[in-house]
Amino acid sequence: MTTRDRATGAAFTLIEILIVVLVLAIVAAIIVPNIGTAADSQVVSAARVVQSDLEVARSLALTTQHSHSLVFSPDRRSYKVVADYGGGAYASAVAVTHPVDPSKTFEVTLASLNGMEAVTVFAVNFGGQTYVTFQSLGDAVAPGSITLRAGDFEIVVSVEGLTGIVTVTRTRN
Repeated sequence: MTTRDRATGAAFTLIEILIVVLVLAIVAAIIVPNIGTAADSQVVSAARVVQSDLEVARSLALTTQHSHSLVFSPDRRSYKVVADYGGGAYASAVAVTHPVDPSKTFEVTLASLNGMEAVTVFAVNFGGQTYVTFQSLGDAVAPGSITLRAGDFEIVVSVEGLTGIVTVTRTRN
């Protein structure tokens, strides 16, 4: 009889199995929605790159005491950092030397960056212009935003006018 008691005592009860299944279902319900697609990751990475480069342009304006602009070409999915930009065609704007790699100019093409092939520059608007200029005190001439899109995922990188502060906001999923 002791052999039989051991065999039945070692099994899980139906209640124990249901509790484990319930806990696993709760964990899955929390984790699965937080797993993004490749497009989500690409547009988030691109927004971080754009945000960083906007901060660099702002810092260059502050340190050199000359205005610096990020000039966008949405159709090329690229932008460049330009000193003392007065407007005009994207192709004629001369990019500054890259602060990290002096052998390169400061021009970024999102499609050429690792893992950002699906990202498009959907919209750029700074007072009706496709560029943002930071003045010598770090303030933006006109507030505005850059909208980046990959698949159904969209992020807006905004620049405040008076302060030049850059923020990133997820707008669509």
